[in-house]
This record gives sequence, C-alpha cells and structure tokens, in this order.
Amino acid sequence: MDQMKIGAFIAECRKKKGWTQSQLGEKLGLTDKAVSKWETGRSMPDLSLFPSLCSLLEISINELMAGEYIPEEQLRAKTDAVLMEVITNWLGGDKWELKETGLKEESILKVLNVSKIYEAENRKTLAVDDVSFGVQPGSFLGIMGKSGSGKSTLLNLIATIDKPTGGKIEMNGHSITDIPENQAARFRREHLGFVFQEYNLLDNLTIYENIALALTVKEIPRENVKQTIFELAEKLDIVSVLNKYPYEVSGGQRQRSACARAAVTRPDIILADEPTGALDSHSARQLLGTFNMLRREYGATILMVTHDVLSASYCDRILFMQDGKIKAVLDREQESRQDFFAKILDKIAWMEGEDNVF
Repeated sequence: MDQMKIGAFIAECRKKKGWTQSQLGEKLGLTDKAVSKWETGRSMPDLSLFPSLCSLLEISINELMAGEYIPEEQLRAKTDAVLMEVITNWLGGDKWELKETGLKEESILKVLNVSKIYEAENRKTLAVDDVSFGVQPGSFLGIMGKSGSGKSTLLNLIATIDKPTGGKIEMNGHSITDIPENQAARFRREHLGFVFQEYNLLDNLTIYENIALALTVKEIPRENVKQTIFELAEKLDIVSVLNKYPYEVSGGQRQRSACARAAVTRPDIILADEPTGALDSHSARQLLGTFNMLRREYGATILMVTHDVLSASYCDRILFMQDGKIKAVLDREQESRQDFFAKILDKIAWMEGEDNVF
C-alpha cells in the first residue's frame, strides 16, 4: 500500500471537485490538517471513513486503495479480497491471546441502567439512555460511536467527572454513583488511570517527573519510585526520553508516556478517550500494542472510547453507541485481528442498513 500515491490521488480527486482541504474536511467532519496529512502521505484515512470519502470523491474503494482510477472492465474483476489483503498488510499478523478464564470473572465495573439528561434553556437532552454493561478484569472493552452518540458522556460518568441522572455505577462491588465531590478526586487518583487524546502531560516536568508525580500523589515510598518507573519505561520503549520534556519528544512517545503515567499506579481500570486521535497510523499501532502489553504483563483492564475501526480491532469486546443507547455488541472470539476488523466493518454496515446514522 503506497500512502504517498493514495494521498496524491485524494488530492487530485478533491481538486477536480473544486474543493479546498478545509471544504473536504468539513464534509467529513474533520479538520483541514487531517486532510493535509492524507494528501502528503503522512497518514491514511481511517477505514470507517472510506465509504463517505469514496462517495464524496465519486471513486470506488478499490480505486482509493490503488491510488488511481481503474477502468470499468478491470474494476468489475476486483473483489473484496483486494481490500482484505490491504487490511491484513496494514494490521499485521495477530493471534488471539486473551485467556478465556479472564472473561468469566466477576465484573470489576458494572454500569446498571444508567441515564444522563442535560437541561439548558428549558430544553432537555438525553445524552445516555438506560445503558447497562459490565467490564471483566483484564479485558479490553471498546465503545464506538460518532460525535454526539453519548460515548464520551458515558466515560465521564464512569470517571465520576459527571453524575448520572438515573441508574447506578459500581466499581469492585461498591457504588461510585454518589461519591461526594470532595472524595471524587481521591477515588480517581487511587482507582483510575487516564489516557487522553491530547496527552495531558505537564510541559514543565520531564517525562520521568510526569510519571513519578502519579506515584508521589499516591504516596508510594520514594525508594520504590525509580525502579518502578524504569521497569515500566523499558517495556514501553521510553527509557531514552525519560529526562526530556513532553514538547521535546514525538507524539507517539508522549502518548506512551501518558500510558506509563496511567498504568504505573496499577489502577483498577484505565480509561482511554480517543487515545489514537492525534497519532499517525504507525504511532497508533504502537500505542494499541502498548495497551495489549499492559493487559498481558500487568493485568490491566482498559475501557477505550473511539470512533476508529483500527483501534477497535484491538479490543475483545465492542459496544456500539448511537443516540445515547447501546445499539449493538460485538465480541471477539478466537478470530485474528484482521477477521475481527472485518466483523466491525460488517456491523457498522449493518447498522447503516438499519437506517441508523453511525
């Protein structure tokens, strides 16, 4: 797959339409920077955008992946196998690693009939509508949905940043729904880890100091801090940047550093909000591999909100949200990541066929 060729082809098709990068981005709900990255070969469009992008540019998916117009007589000979071959090359080899016994344990997190209503100017908005699910220890749960589907609101409710209007949320069998505000910060510090799209590292602290801060706040003995940080940094391949400041390292290194900060205190669950949103495809795959390493070697439990199909393919279960509701659930069984990726695309296509705007 030639990213430069595909990017140049996107630019050619866009210009034929007489659109600027900003206009194409606006039609796709993206920024002109995202389009610029595609057209210069620095990144690829998320595969979930392919149908919309191809429709706008009036080209086929096979033409997009080939990076050129394909004569009609040749186009007919193209099959889904072409796209699946690209997917396989993009995702790389993968086999199912999660132990089945891990999914049979008691849920570490339970969301029970949770709803959230916002009121403004005498108008009510139902952001989360009677949602229920559980998260097992050591699992990697993804929540997918477009902007406005309710997924970020749901994450904020689980993080105790916001409170539900109805229903209950339990962590390790204890309700966290009504934690007083003066205790919520301590709860988050002791039980949750966070990975955000924009890293949220402190620029006036080195990478080492950012990670150490999480341990210091949790009152970990000073003599244990250095060894703990270096052991985790080695596994995340960030030892070489520990003495650098966040603005001195790459986006991928910053995000892996954020993962280290989130995981170093061994929280009950790591909450990731669009963690690959600011990364190129290579750095995104590195980060997602990091999540799987944290599960495998540290027993981490991860709940990730995303709209990205590539990111979702690393999960073992996906909840599809729309209009505040869970519209579908997809479990990864014993199939490879490539096959699970294809199942996600099929599920999205099915939802669109059900007249759902996903």
